[in-house]
Amino acid sequence: MASPLRDGSFDVAELVILPSQVSSVRLAPPKLAPGGKPFGGLKPVASEVQMSADNQPVIVPKGQVDSRLEIALVEPANRMELRYQLHDVTVRSIPSRAGRALAVISPLAAADPSLHVVMMVSGGTVRNIQCPMRRGISGQTCTAGRVPHLRAKGELPLSRAVIIVQFDLPRT
Repeated sequence: MASPLRDGSFDVAELVILPSQVSSVRLAPPKLAPGGKPFGGLKPVASEVQMSADNQPVIVPKGQVDSRLEIALVEPANRMELRYQLHDVTVRSIPSRAGRALAVISPLAAADPSLHVVMMVSGGTVRNIQCPMRRGISGQTCTAGRVPHLRAKGELPLSRAVIIVQFDLPRT
């Protein structure tokens, strides 16, 4: 679940449920390439990262993920929760109406690429969701639900779990 913030960053909550317990988890910032050239110069960062594994706190170094990171769990777990702010994933949509922006979002937690992901975006400024890596509708809208609670239609395999969110930045 992701929600846009006033500065174009996103507040994100991830719930990861794995079929079996793991002793470590890999975290990585979103890959922006599926968003195309406008996102080429950005360096996504997850900050203020809070993580729990089976309800036990997990330390993420510096509370930040700006590159691939392997996190060892104290005890094996199959259920994890992450909360964080995602920065440097947003560009202004040009040409478009003033204040319109696009953001690329994908899960921070990396696991078996065949696992399925449900992706949701909430907020009154969210307009649309695209699934650039979904087969058959590449570059097309894949929005389900109604504002302020939109989701990508169906489940996406983790290897293709990337959405482009179209939203309006607030007026200052």
